Amino acid sequence: MKQRPSPPSNDTSGRPHGAGPGRPVTGAEPAPEEGARALPMWFLVSLVAAVATSSLDLPFKVLGLGFSVLALVLGIATLVRAVRRRLGGLVRVTAAVGVGLAGFLALSTAVLIALWPVTANYEDCIDTALTLEAERACQDRLLTLDGFLPD
Repeated sequence: MKQRPSPPSNDTSGRPHGAGPGRPVTGAEPAPEEGARALPMWFLVSLVAAVATSSLDLPFKVLGLGFSVLALVLGIATLVRAVRRRLGGLVRVTAAVGVGLAGFLALSTAVLIALWPVTANYEDCIDTALTLEAERACQDRLLTLDGFLPD
């Protein structure tokens, strides 16, 4: 059966016939794979940056907290997108593990920043320790939170 040609349109907007005013032209849309790859990529970049900066000395540890919170937000968005698009189980598991790692990094770095004086004393002690015995003494002081906890 032959298809009848569509009637001529008075629309001069450049949209194909049948595309309403709220629908963009097909060629103007970004490819769905470009947007689908950008979010997980930024999640991975922020997670790697969080891991790298969380082990720095104290004023720079705040960067680790910022990157881990960013990774946590991007990871949750990635996980939600993976579930909504019904992506494979490996993608969901990987995103969930990444969210867990970002959450752990955010929590542990936040605790170290909250105990700023204890952490600063420990870092100074380790930096000046010359022997293994001195490092053990620094670790013992850290375990008691430098006198914050009663003996």
